[in-house]
Amino acid sequence: MSTINMIKYYFYEGMMPQNRKRMESLIALAYQTARDRKLYPKAVLIRSDVHPTTSRGGRHERDPLGWHVTLCYKDEAHLASGTHIASHGYVKGNGKVVWPSEEELDVAPEIGYGHFPETGDN
Repeated sequence: MSTINMIKYYFYEGMMPQNRKRMESLIALAYQTARDRKLYPKAVLIRSDVHPTTSRGGRHERDPLGWHVTLCYKDEAHLASGTHIASHGYVKGNGKVVWPSEEELDVAPEIGYGHFPETGDN
């Protein structure tokens, strides 16, 4: 049996990629990262383009795991509580609040994804 989960994808205002293929690639990476982590989000904030750095103890440094996109996910419970899960979506290659109000975000066009549950998925 297939599951359908409609997800809204967001970018910080003014940061939505102008190139549609690039935007679709970032959305696909966000979806795959959520699936790999067994998350079922209703909303995803794509916080960055691909970059090699992370913040540790307030200092920016090269991420030892490599190039990634920074993502935030909200499922139904997170939407109700105003919280989120932050994650990195890793790839091969080279002062604001984390999740602002919808008025401060650009909404990406809706894209539906579905998958067949793997054995053991509930």
